[in-house]
Amino acid sequence: MSKINFYLLEYAYNYILRYKSKNFFIVTVFTLLVALLSSLFFLATSLQHELFSRIAHQPDIVIENYQAGKPSSIDSSLLDRLLEIDGVSSGKTRVQGSYYFRAKNRTFHIVGVDIFEKQDDPFIQKLLAQYDLNSSSMLVSKNVQDIMQKAYYREYFNFIKPDGNLEKVAIKASFDTGRRVALKNLIVMQKESAKEIFGYGQNQATDIALDVANKNELDFISQKIRLMLPNVKVISKNDLHVKYEKLFDYDSGVFLSFFVIALFTFFVIIYDKANGLSSEEKREIGILKALGWRVEDVLHAKFYEASLLSFVAFFLGVGIAFVYVFIFKAPLLGDIFMHENLLNIHNFRLDVHIELSYLLLIFLLSVPIYIAATLIPAWRVATLDADEVMR
Repeated sequence: MSKINFYLLEYAYNYILRYKSKNFFIVTVFTLLVALLSSLFFLATSLQHELFSRIAHQPDIVIENYQAGKPSSIDSSLLDRLLEIDGVSSGKTRVQGSYYFRAKNRTFHIVGVDIFEKQDDPFIQKLLAQYDLNSSSMLVSKNVQDIMQKAYYREYFNFIKPDGNLEKVAIKASFDTGRRVALKNLIVMQKESAKEIFGYGQNQATDIALDVANKNELDFISQKIRLMLPNVKVISKNDLHVKYEKLFDYDSGVFLSFFVIALFTFFVIIYDKANGLSSEEKREIGILKALGWRVEDVLHAKFYEASLLSFVAFFLGVGIAFVYVFIFKAPLLGDIFMHENLLNIHNFRLDVHIELSYLLLIFLLSVPIYIAATLIPAWRVATLDADEVMR
């Protein structure tokens, strides 16, 4: 097998065409199984990469207040107590949340900012450097601007406050979120304006964000805050990492189930393939031996046949998975990641992030095994006498 024998390769190609119905079925099943497994790994690794890159822009610790099991405003004066904890380098109150625009059945995400504070997200920091915000103006994404214009709001927007009164805020400018699809419904305004819209008092905020000097002390400081303020919810970056890792834990059952089902189906085909050749296929090998073909010639031809089928099916399956995940955003399969509302896949722009080790795993569990399952029964028949095979 040091070089390709094109005569045997041509024979293998013609053999595939002669048994096209059987081979079409094998390629179809092979392709679908590879596509399923590749889609799972593409989707998981890309979302995992996106989520963990988002965590990098989050504060080290977030403190939230809960009442009756639901998020509630937090007392801003707690920030002074929290800054006294050893290891906490800085902190700030945050005012942000969702606003439901009933007229168009859309939800906007409002972020209140203090122009003198450093923003957690570099994208928002860049916006504030580009535009001057005052207490009666706001920045909106292009998507939000389009929604508002459909409701005839072009220069300003009237927010309905919890008490039923209106808060008029001028539209300073609009911005393009680019690849940050999660920011497509973003509105940026000063904290005081956001407080008015959410109905917060002067000393109320959505949550408190802290930064820690030594990242190794995150868990220790988080536990310290929990003991100091037993009624609040403390979320650290480490907690977010654990939360998302659980979501993508293959041992949790979702991926393992798909993987086992796909492999079981594939090995059923392999078992049937390795169990023996049909009488017609045996007769053909006997004729080839009678014509002077050696055992290695038969095996070479079978190797080319299996390689053509398996490589075409493998690359076709990977290609289908690529289009399905990165272009069509994995409909149906993506719903797996809606577990416990951890994320909404439609708020993600899935950048191409592929772990080659997973593709290699799929390749090794499919292509070499299929080739071996083709060669073994062919070798058994090819080692027999031509007369015995054709009888």
